[in-house]
Amino acid sequence: MEENEFVYFLSDKVFNFKLDKKYFGKVHKSMRQTTSNINDFAKKISRPSAHSWCGGEFKGSIDKKNWVQSSILGLDFDKGGITIEQVYEKFKEFGIVPTLHYDTFSTSLQLRKFRVVLFLDHPINDQKVFTKIMGNLEKIFPIDTQCKNVSRIFYGGTNVNITNQDTVSLEKLLDFVNIHIVSRNKNNTRSIISYEYGANKCTFLNNTNSNGHFFASNTNINYTSKERRVRIDWVRARTKIKVLDVFFEGEWLHHEELFGLATNMIYIDGGEKLMKETMEKYNKVGKTFYDENNFSILPYVKKMKYYPMPVYKFSKHDIDSEIHDIITEVRSVRGHIEILRKEEKITLQVAEEKMISSFNEVLKNDEKETTYIFNLPTAIGKTRLLTDLEKSVIAFPTNNLKNEVCTKMKTDFVASPDTINFKNPSLKKRIDYYYQIGLPKKAMKIIRKISKSYNTLDAKIANDYIIQLEQCNDVEKSILTTHKRVLNSESTSHETVVFDEDPLNSLVEIKRTSLTDLSGVQYLYEPLRGVLDILHPLSDGIFQTPEFNVDFEDLFRFCDDKNIFETNVFDFLRSKYFIKKGANIQYVLKNDLPKGSKNIIMSGTVSVDFYQKLYPNRIFQCIDVGNVSQVGSIIQYTGRSCSRDGLFRYGDKISKEVGSETVITFKDFKGIFENSPDEIHFGNCSGYDVLKGKDLVVVGTPHRNNNEYFLLAKLMGVDFDYFHSVFRYQKVQFNGFEFMINTFDNEGLRNIQLTLMQSDLIQAVGRARTLRYDCKVQLYSGLPLRIADTFVIKKGDVSEVCAKF
Repeated sequence: MEENEFVYFLSDKVFNFKLDKKYFGKVHKSMRQTTSNINDFAKKISRPSAHSWCGGEFKGSIDKKNWVQSSILGLDFDKGGITIEQVYEKFKEFGIVPTLHYDTFSTSLQLRKFRVVLFLDHPINDQKVFTKIMGNLEKIFPIDTQCKNVSRIFYGGTNVNITNQDTVSLEKLLDFVNIHIVSRNKNNTRSIISYEYGANKCTFLNNTNSNGHFFASNTNINYTSKERRVRIDWVRARTKIKVLDVFFEGEWLHHEELFGLATNMIYIDGGEKLMKETMEKYNKVGKTFYDENNFSILPYVKKMKYYPMPVYKFSKHDIDSEIHDIITEVRSVRGHIEILRKEEKITLQVAEEKMISSFNEVLKNDEKETTYIFNLPTAIGKTRLLTDLEKSVIAFPTNNLKNEVCTKMKTDFVASPDTINFKNPSLKKRIDYYYQIGLPKKAMKIIRKISKSYNTLDAKIANDYIIQLEQCNDVEKSILTTHKRVLNSESTSHETVVFDEDPLNSLVEIKRTSLTDLSGVQYLYEPLRGVLDILHPLSDGIFQTPEFNVDFEDLFRFCDDKNIFETNVFDFLRSKYFIKKGANIQYVLKNDLPKGSKNIIMSGTVSVDFYQKLYPNRIFQCIDVGNVSQVGSIIQYTGRSCSRDGLFRYGDKISKEVGSETVITFKDFKGIFENSPDEIHFGNCSGYDVLKGKDLVVVGTPHRNNNEYFLLAKLMGVDFDYFHSVFRYQKVQFNGFEFMINTFDNEGLRNIQLTLMQSDLIQAVGRARTLRYDCKVQLYSGLPLRIADTFVIKKGDVSEVCAKF
């Protein structure tokens, strides 16, 4: 798991004891902005090398007027009256585990004084909201009143104990504070802290699949209208949803279960009243012990207008592990696929003839301003076309696929070299480092230098590598290379460039860096201070990358023989857009298609719409040969979403269903299946031929991190609000189907998400080559594919066949 980094202030001097107040100015002057992860923070505040700290970011010195935001909250317990265990228990009731706690310098056996620290998943960037949160925490806990000051500086301490490596949900913290407010005010919601954050504010609608309130809703229901509460059959609901049944039977539910249940019940006709009466009923007979906070949940979630939380998010019962919201479960058929558009399929022979004739026509014309996109089914035989190509550049997604086609070529060709692999470990590490941080030219300079070394094995390796590269300039031969190499080349002398498979992942690259990496170098290289002066004041959000005042060639020279960066800072400086979250940065690069050549893309997963939006000034022509009758069969089971989150809950059940059959799934879930190939998984399926003609099972709906969709959408000119792009379970229409899935309300974001997921699934299913071989693929996924023959809600139940082509 990637470690989050946080921006805060830390003293540049060690203070291993609490100073007298008259020396506090010395501490204040020593404070400097820094970034680190949770573990490093814990080391830096602990005796014998304890530093003082402040959890805020400031423009300049630590002062209320300079405050930008805070991601780290400190609670100072120096009055007694409560133990660390009691503090943690109170937070635990609301699903919150503080990040760490430590003893202060003035703690004693008679009075234990300690601090509890929360590292938040979203910063607080409204000073009034910060003060209200801390002021209300003061009413819940006996904490120091100075904690609510945004510029509060805390001393370090002893016995630092990290209790949570994950960030604390700011949303849950607000729920914690607000429900106590509602409870104190006898269910009056007027005083709750309302905190939305947009460009300079916060929001919880920016979902990353980890939010507490994951929006699960049915688009046929008006969730905002008081008059349109949905009526359901309560008897049917109890038979289908275990947590609801046990609640009505009088089982005492904890806060998170009640909270999730309440977000569902307030949208059901009579649900709010029924839930309250049930709680009161079993309290009276002594079967449950719901307190004022528990009863305050209902008016609070109603005021906040939270959408129904998925039942699987809060129910502890295995039988509920596949259930979304109550309304959808009772009123809809989970996994039902409605076919809105049927298309006639052509025979394989007709498809082959169309592909060959169209390909030859494109080769013959002199048009170089148009990029031709061939939409082809997997196994149609495009490799046979490529092996006959003369005097062309043929680019493949991987070196392995390139080398495989080399053995089949029928014309004169030269292959570009694979990644260089020196025998000297330190030399290899050095080359790898320069590629890692975005300095391929620097790596090439070293390779050329090594090639001139006298009589060493690595000199021969370098020399052979250079010779092979130079041979790729031969215009009289075809050049076999990779997507990345041809796209990173400044130009090509060949008239035709053919991409085998979609090069989108090499054209649009999403990478990561951090403020920490830049901060560590700014004192060595002055121009980077200007970069940090731009980045540090920015609140979390998505931004167009500015023109940084950095001379790349000068920075290259400065980095010569210095291992100063850990991430690809150079690519970030030339990126198009980036997302900042605390000290972490995710950015996107856009490379251009080759210029001055005729470009041809041949793939079964390419989106012409993507290319037209990414390169609006270029011309694209699509030759569609995609809808072809298959020899084998593809059966899709749609009753489960089979996302990563879903497989955590019911992956073992699917594993038992498929037994020893070959399974392609997520890289991190191979271990739950008996037989999953070592190399092949979502994101790495293209080109593998070892499974052709074999029965195969594909398990998964490969959602990507939402930030990838956001960054790609920016490149494509999609209009969206980064902070208010709701992601929820809803009914959508896509690619000729109507179905339920977790997706965006924003149509542009939704099309990007579903298209990329569809592409990954098609690549996985295509490994069996059902177009030519009589084999069977079973696909477990909630996203319907047009290449599927039959859609079945549940395996083994013929009565639940929901659609068939």
